[in-house]
Amino acid sequence: MKFPILRSCAVSILILMAFVLVGGCTSAGSGKGAYSTFKHIRMDVDWPMTRYRNAVAAGGVTLAEKQQVDAAYSNFQKAFDAALQAAQSNDEATAPDNVKALADQVIAAIAAIPF
Repeated sequence: MKFPILRSCAVSILILMAFVLVGGCTSAGSGKGAYSTFKHIRMDVDWPMTRYRNAVAAGGVTLAEKQQVDAAYSNFQKAFDAALQAAQSNDEATAPDNVKALADQVIAAIAAIPF
């Protein structure tokens, strides 16, 4: 073949694609319901909340959407704080299922807003 570099690049790309297809491309701690520790839950909720707060500041959220997210976040925050206190402030501890479910509700409420 006249272009050995091109051939080796093509082979490398095919191998990389095979690894992505076989191994998947999501991390263990990302996505809805994939977290288990308080630390992961906090990270997964904080990013959507930052996006939400920015949208509120820009006037891109209706009153009904704001009330829904604020209520979901308030419920989540109360349960999160109580459970973290029960875990002796160990953010690497596994969070209880109710905290995970409430985090999912916050994320879903924010995801439903068309930014």
